[in-house]
Amino acid sequence: MNTKIQLLFDRTSIGISILCAMHCAAMPLILLLSPSLQLVYVNEHLFHQFLVLIIIPASLLAGFLGCKKHKDIKVMIRITLGLGTLSFTAIWGHDVLGEVGELIATVLSSILLASAHLLNFKLCKKNSCNQCAEN
Repeated sequence: MNTKIQLLFDRTSIGISILCAMHCAAMPLILLLSPSLQLVYVNEHLFHQFLVLIIIPASLLAGFLGCKKHKDIKVMIRITLGLGTLSFTAIWGHDVLGEVGELIATVLSSILLASAHLLNFKLCKKNSCNQCAEN
């Protein structure tokens, strides 16, 4: 059961990380190409905070279950660094880093988080985990 939960949260965290990176990279271009979308009020700050609130528990749970099972601390180090950077960026990124810095920090932290969850998958396969292979 723990393996299925870990895989679910790994997949969820990867998906949210990718969604966040795509949103950050694509939204300025979409708004530039479609001026009518600028009439719709989108609070970027609240959107980022919402994504971070979803990704924190999913990433921590998947990372904890992975480290408990595989005993490889690299997963938690990557998750901690990724979540720390993502949280900082979601809260203070625009004010401290500027718009471009916020975009770069968000994309890099998303890549770091996704790589941590992909490492969980690789460790599972490496350890010949039958439950992981079934999913």
